[in-house]
Amino acid sequence: SQPFLLSGKMVCVFAQVTLLSTVPPRSVLRMQAPSTATTSLRTFLTDKAGVHERFVDRVLNICDDEMIGDLGNLRTAQEAGLLRDLFKPVIWLGIEAALGSAPDVTTAAQQVQARIKAVQEAAAERVDAEVSLEADPYWDILPNLPLNKFKPKRPYEASIVSTKRIVGPKAPGEVCHVQINTDGNLKYWEGQSLGVMPPGICPKSGKPNTVRLYSIASTRYGDDLKGNTVSLCVRRAVYWDKDMGCEDPAKKGVCSNFLCDSTPGTPVAVTGPTGKVMLMPEETPAADLIMVATGTGIAPYRGFLRRLFVERTPASAAFKGLAWLFLGVANSDALLYDEDWQAIAQRDPEHFRVTYAISREQTKSDGGKMYIQDRMAEHAEELFERLDRGAHIYFCGLKGMMPGISEMLAQVAKSRGVDWDDKLGQLKKTRPVACRSLLGSVLLHSTRSL
Repeated sequence: SQPFLLSGKMVCVFAQVTLLSTVPPRSVLRMQAPSTATTSLRTFLTDKAGVHERFVDRVLNICDDEMIGDLGNLRTAQEAGLLRDLFKPVIWLGIEAALGSAPDVTTAAQQVQARIKAVQEAAAERVDAEVSLEADPYWDILPNLPLNKFKPKRPYEASIVSTKRIVGPKAPGEVCHVQINTDGNLKYWEGQSLGVMPPGICPKSGKPNTVRLYSIASTRYGDDLKGNTVSLCVRRAVYWDKDMGCEDPAKKGVCSNFLCDSTPGTPVAVTGPTGKVMLMPEETPAADLIMVATGTGIAPYRGFLRRLFVERTPASAAFKGLAWLFLGVANSDALLYDEDWQAIAQRDPEHFRVTYAISREQTKSDGGKMYIQDRMAEHAEELFERLDRGAHIYFCGLKGMMPGISEMLAQVAKSRGVDWDDKLGQLKKTRPVACRSLLGSVLLHSTRSL
């Protein structure tokens, strides 16, 4: 799954499509016209209870889920002792004070201490790499970025460490996590791609098979934390012949099948790394990262999120923004790396959020299938606000996913009195732009000057 990357105030990437969604209901922001009661409640929260504008929509969303529509409902919840169970301490303390009651300072202090302990434990759970592959300073990426060390005429002869199926039996297709040993000779950074040259001769050209590009699904330290490996997330490409009623082996994906069938020790020729625009903005650690993926488009984000939340790195220590992952798959069995995302969300809910869209299991309010653009539409207001504050947004999947997303963003922009084309143009002026399709063909490329 190779990324399509778009950036401006947006950084976008493409890789593979299918859809999903699993986020606690309270984290879902719904698009609707604010009622007078909601407006009044918003004013109370911001002016009286001291809720910051950045978080007021999340508080209102919780109120919506609990059917708290006005101040009377909020006071009822207070009198029932429910506020401390619904909101974080700093929020319910402010609401209690604004409603005129004496908050339970002891309980609040205990909750604050528990949160501090949870953050400390999350930091302690991070793992150390056995080598250092950091730039100096760590965020100075481009001058230190490895590029095209190994080329098709002289690839690096690596070998397979492991190949593991990572989807359930009901997933529509097989996806494997493939770990490759490079003995540390192929350095790369998160967001780059690896070229794979499958063995054999192309029947059409009569020449050796050409390079296929895949987004790298590990950090620069590799899954071994020694900097000796690189990992890929690969969907086995097959072709179903309707007339034959079975798969046609003559039309299967050469490289994906080679990788998914590989066993430990299998030789594999690799090239690269390539790519210099699908990178994290580590020089601005307070910036939010909004990552949108379908299927194996999750690959580059695994590298991002492991660097920020799993490994003990300068980037993880400095990160103060929100990493928000939108992931789309067809059914629950097709969820990729879900255990990793849930573990991160449990350890650090203030800085990581995951939202799934499962197209064959979830429906919209009108009964239609829930696709990734529909799930994003539920959060559109917050997404636009975060973009206005400097967030980077990435899209990774087959290019066919983009029309629906673009249409949704245009509609939301229009509802805000903004022309989406103008908005996108403004965003592009401040950030790099590039596109790469899942299959490796370059759709668009422009320099950082854009």
